[in-house]
Amino acid sequence: MKYLLDTNVYLEAVRSEESRARFRRAFFPLLPATFLSAVVAYELNVDARDRRTRSLIRDFIRPLERTRRLVCPAFQDWVDASEVVTAIEERDKGWRSKLPALLNDVLIVLCARCIGATLLTYNREDFRLIHRHRDFSLRVLA
Repeated sequence: MKYLLDTNVYLEAVRSEESRARFRRAFFPLLPATFLSAVVAYELNVDARDRRTRSLIRDFIRPLERTRRLVCPAFQDWVDASEVVTAIEERDKGWRSKLPALLNDVLIVLCARCIGATLLTYNREDFRLIHRHRDFSLRVLA
């Protein structure tokens, strides 16, 4: 089994000491089977606005970098992402204002699919929407 963590899983872990402890208990055992999407790394670095948060993010992703368990969207993933975003725009008109933000989520999904990983996220709504357009393994966390 392979896992890819969504950005919000890492961001939840940096919110408090209790959250970090919960993250370590839940996800460190999965570390040998966990991969990092370049899209998630980008989002994490953009959202890490202070030195402490940047340091925590580095601590979480460094093991994945060292072991080269990294996955990047390929050219075909970008083409596929454009098809998904277009389909959502056509069929799910209420989501139009959220399409720019959904692009990163679609790319994260395509990274997970590429390596056969289960995507772990707290974001039920967005990923269920994407799931209507592309099949992938998803586990929504509570």
